Amino acid sequence: MHVVLLVALGAFVLPLVALAATREDAAGPGFATDVAPVVRDTCAGCHQLGGIAPFAFRTASDLQRRKAAIEAVLRAKTMPPWPPGSGSPRYVGQEHRTLTDEERATVLEWVAAGAKAPAASPIGSPKAAAKATRQGETVRTVAMTTPYTPAAQSGSTDDYRCFLIDPKLTDDAFLTGAQIEPGQAALVHHVILFRVRPTEVAAARRKDAASKGPGWTCFGDAGLPSDARGAIQTLGDSSWIAAWAPGWGGERLPDGVGIPLAAGTQIVMQVHYNLLNGRQPDRSKAMLTLAPGAAALTKVETSLYPAPVEVPCAAGETGALCDRGAAIGDGLRKYGAAGFVPLGLLYLCGKDVQAPPTGLSSSCDRSFKTPTTIYGVAGHMHLLGQSITVELNPGTPSARTLLDIPRWDFHWQTVYTLAEPVKAAAGDVVRVSCTWDTTKRAALTGPARTPKYLVWGEGTTDEMCLGVLQVTRGG
Repeated sequence: MHVVLLVALGAFVLPLVALAATREDAAGPGFATDVAPVVRDTCAGCHQLGGIAPFAFRTASDLQRRKAAIEAVLRAKTMPPWPPGSGSPRYVGQEHRTLTDEERATVLEWVAAGAKAPAASPIGSPKAAAKATRQGETVRTVAMTTPYTPAAQSGSTDDYRCFLIDPKLTDDAFLTGAQIEPGQAALVHHVILFRVRPTEVAAARRKDAASKGPGWTCFGDAGLPSDARGAIQTLGDSSWIAAWAPGWGGERLPDGVGIPLAAGTQIVMQVHYNLLNGRQPDRSKAMLTLAPGAAALTKVETSLYPAPVEVPCAAGETGALCDRGAAIGDGLRKYGAAGFVPLGLLYLCGKDVQAPPTGLSSSCDRSFKTPTTIYGVAGHMHLLGQSITVELNPGTPSARTLLDIPRWDFHWQTVYTLAEPVKAAAGDVVRVSCTWDTTKRAALTGPARTPKYLVWGEGTTDEMCLGVLQVTRGG
């Protein structure tokens, strides 16, 4: 009797246990329903065949083989690479470049449970960026005139090359968007488009003709001389018009605003090639969304907010260029009149030109002269950069952070479009602040490893501290 009862109970209880286990498994993250969409929309933009990441995420097996590494980078929050820190505001498209705490926990839970899924389960393709035009807009495709095979010097794995491109603008226009497509996605680490005004085209052509092969080597900016407007005016309306970085997609300006391009304007496409994935011919291109010059759009300006760089050699470092005078002289020899920029920045930022403050940090405050609306923000440093912050009205009740990058990485930089544009009044202050880490020099190669007193300059052996704002003026 008891034996029969126990058998009967076992026959009833065991299925319940199995059912409970099944329900518990079902309650955990599923690959197709929970994990694959996260990887597809946030990671696959870089981790795809021909992409800049060293391997592609195509199926579950690609993740299963690397589950230990995935767990490590997710817990360390180093992947996906998203430079802005928690103090930064929200940016357009951020949801496709970052993971929420819930998404991160979902993938970690799936990995911890054994990363179970049929090996051939597909990830899916990343969502394509929208390319819709507004009424009256047209799209013009521009590309490098000939393919370029990148090459690095002095043992470096990076090549910065600028290409002059003629969009054949016969009439004034407004740029309202730019969709940039690298020809070799595995090599192209970022692209920046610079406007070349009609008065600057001849100098750009001379620069191009004087260089061997397509384009010319450039670092930091387009490497062209400023036009006759003067350095201060150039800071207020610079030539940077669009940028692209892996996984970011194209830029689209908000309704009602545009970047003016006069008839005859040309474009410099600066391409940063990372040669860790090899060397193949590249012919990158950009689709420019243009509105007619007669359109009732508000002019967008790209304003530059630099700070001085005065970083002595670290303790124990020696060399001829550790002398400040020698370092400035080196800049004058390489860059001509542009070598005076370190002195000009001290004056612009109210620092002592004769006895400049030195150290591993620097900042500069400048105020708006008219009411201003801020749409986008970027930061720029070189290889020894550690952090950069761009703030509005720091130290006041109305203080707000526009961009905070606590762990600077030269290889991940772009323009961040604010999810909510910020209005500033005349007299409001913009502060850019930077820190540097000279111990990074030991990991560099070639001339960049040479001990040197750091001042502002264009080369790999120099440094920068630059905030970039996309703004409109008035009302």
